[in-house]
Amino acid sequence: MQKKNAFTLIELLVVIAILAILAAILVPASLKGIAIAQRTSCANNLKALGSAFLSYAADHDGALPHIVPLPPADGAFAEVQDFTPIIGLVSNYVSDLRLWVCPADKFEGDANEKPVFPGKALDASFSSFGNCSYMYISGYHLMRTQESPALAPLLCDEANPREYGHFDAGAMKPITKDDNHGANVRNILFLDGHVVTFKDMNAADAIFLNLKNPNVLCSVD
Repeated sequence: MQKKNAFTLIELLVVIAILAILAAILVPASLKGIAIAQRTSCANNLKALGSAFLSYAADHDGALPHIVPLPPADGAFAEVQDFTPIIGLVSNYVSDLRLWVCPADKFEGDANEKPVFPGKALDASFSSFGNCSYMYISGYHLMRTQESPALAPLLCDEANPREYGHFDAGAMKPITKDDNHGANVRNILFLDGHVVTFKDMNAADAIFLNLKNPNVLCSVD
């Protein structure tokens, strides 16, 4: 009588153990690969947006889109100002609203307050709080700025809390594990058009340390 081929209990346990080991090795590697791909896609977004801003400046005698800071109230800015008007100003140079959203950005605010997704149109339904993953540094003029274009940040990954106002290095909202690329990684577009993936415990502030005259600039989220 022919014997049936079958796994013994020990063989089955060995197979399960091997599969568990492979999963423990492959899953983190896959997640790391996804994170790297998202950072790369985000950097490509910023490069495309940088081209749009520089094209705008070329057509406006070196002036970049600017937003006037709101007057302070009790030592703090009276309200958070929206990035949407500036996005509208460069809409003729970049029409794909998906470029404004980092693929790793899931929500804004606290406790999943507002999900992030590309806007369908630059109309009343569009808001930089929910349809944009980036913070803009307003106040540059290509012909008159005192800053080195290679060291002056123009756009970068935002923090989940709203960021707006004149900034001092050391006073920016901290980025956390729930932000676009985690607590220690931030993609930055500089004024000369190049993008750097900044990795540092102080990623929220360190990119602003090389500015010569930050008083004329303000962050807009």
